[in-house]
Amino acid sequence: MKKIIISLICLLTIWEPATLFAQGSASRKLDAMLQIINYAYVDTANEEKLAEDAIKAMLKDLDPHSVYIPASELKDQNEPLVGKFEGVGIQFNIFEDTIMVTQTISGGPSEKVGIRAGDRIVKIDTSNVANIKITNSDVMKKLRGDKGTKVVVGIFRRGENELLDFEITRDKIPLFSIDA
Repeated sequence: MKKIIISLICLLTIWEPATLFAQGSASRKLDAMLQIINYAYVDTANEEKLAEDAIKAMLKDLDPHSVYIPASELKDQNEPLVGKFEGVGIQFNIFEDTIMVTQTISGGPSEKVGIRAGDRIVKIDTSNVANIKITNSDVMKKLRGDKGTKVVVGIFRRGENELLDFEITRDKIPLFSIDA
């Protein structure tokens, strides 16, 4: 243990991290931090997870519409752009670990039952979906489904004292280039 501590002190002294972090671009600082973690941290670290967490933290400071979509979920996110799919007809972001409706698809099932942009989905059927580290693909698995099937969502809406439940019948969701 003594050898590890002495090695770590020597390594950090050689690198002069205060100088390293004070100068250079943000990307250099992140690269330097990852190098220090790789060489000096006592356990092995998952660099991919550290990088994704750093990206999410940076975007969180911007606005609710700036989100990071991991490559593993990008195909599912882009699927609606190719024409049509079956589901509830919303666009959403996960903001502060809650599903926030950013837009309902015009003429879609969610719009028809009264769901609005700004609504926060906290329950899907009987499952709590708030503050559980839900991913975009998890949300899509729960909300998409065959035409005619039903899903109940619990909505927190600003200005309402109680949770609002909406039963949505899934349908084909056509996507148009222009909403007119």
